[in-house]
Amino acid sequence: MKCFFAGLFCLITMTTCSAEPHLSLSGLLDARFIVADDVLSWLDGGLGKTRYGSEEVVGLARLSQASLLVTASANDQLSARLHLNIDAEPVGIQTGSRIDVIEGFASYRPVLSPKMRLRVKGGLFFPPVSLENRAIAWSSAFSITPSAINSWIGEEVRVTGAETGLIFSHDSTEYSFSGAIFGNNDPAGTLLAWRGWALHDRQTGLTDRVPLDEIPALQPDGLFPQQPDFVEPFREVDGRAGFYTFAGIRNRTLELNATYYNNRGQSTKFDGVQYAWHTDFTNVGLDVPIKEHFEFLSQFLTGRSKMGIGDMVNIHFYSFYFLGSAEFEPFRFTVRYDDFRVQDRDAYQAQDDNNESGYAWTFAWMMKVLEKHRIAVELLHVHSERVVTKSEWQLQTSFRFRF
Repeated sequence: MKCFFAGLFCLITMTTCSAEPHLSLSGLLDARFIVADDVLSWLDGGLGKTRYGSEEVVGLARLSQASLLVTASANDQLSARLHLNIDAEPVGIQTGSRIDVIEGFASYRPVLSPKMRLRVKGGLFFPPVSLENRAIAWSSAFSITPSAINSWIGEEVRVTGAETGLIFSHDSTEYSFSGAIFGNNDPAGTLLAWRGWALHDRQTGLTDRVPLDEIPALQPDGLFPQQPDFVEPFREVDGRAGFYTFAGIRNRTLELNATYYNNRGQSTKFDGVQYAWHTDFTNVGLDVPIKEHFEFLSQFLTGRSKMGIGDMVNIHFYSFYFLGSAEFEPFRFTVRYDDFRVQDRDAYQAQDDNNESGYAWTFAWMMKVLEKHRIAVELLHVHSERVVTKSEWQLQTSFRFRF
């Protein structure tokens, strides 16, 4: 951890000390009022799939996101970025440090020729999966809550490593190819197996300990009594590097891309705190602008995760969504349908049943206020079957202030 912060500090210092340096600060505050259903949220140690929930249907006031972005650039080619989140939630649901790193990386982006550009990035960053989370501080541009796919990416998938890519231009079309080698993501897959999918916009910080429910497999007489009641997703357990590859095409009529991720976790390793999970997945994304005001997005992610001697945990998982959005300045209207599944394929389902199925509908309305601020209202409905059947509703009103 100390090495990471020292390295990032050196990168920012080198960048700002170069010729014609530029340092900028930006961020956001997102205040919410929430009416939550009577299912206790998984962040509070319950079985709920949404970010907020309680034993009674009540109104909640929260500062749901407070982000600070620091960007340092030496020129058009060399820059560094740091994204910090300040956790202002009540202590009862805090799962990590009050101030934590979400991303921190340096990038080098030279133009090799009129039709070819090089992209090099190193540090802590999200893999190129999400089509939704393209607003400030890796937030969704279409709704308050991202899809189940991108909720999981935000909570359990982050890479610490280096990425290299090339972008080729031909006429009005860009072709992108990239790959990365990374570490510090061995526990990825833990939440999908032992909690399942969820829909929320909380981003896991670098030092976070994300809570796990008191499932039978984690009890003293269960299959994994050494596993604590939390997961640290960004931890190196086995000393093996993982990788991902990416390919995409983009022009005026569509954006189509595919990512393959493999953490190469050695599933029999345990470091005394966390297990290594061998998790790999493939994600395919499609973004189609329709005329001037409409946009259609879809992603499909499928993968598997294994852990333990003889694959004591062996799950296959998938999720997809269809999203339609209409923007008429200053308003945006979005409807999204999510579908998600976890299939338990090991021989220990009697002691550790990880099967799950579910779907969700999201309805969101947003309005820009002045140039940088936003008001949003979102209604989220999630129906899921995992040991028990749950039907949840969550209504959120968001007031976002950018600076």
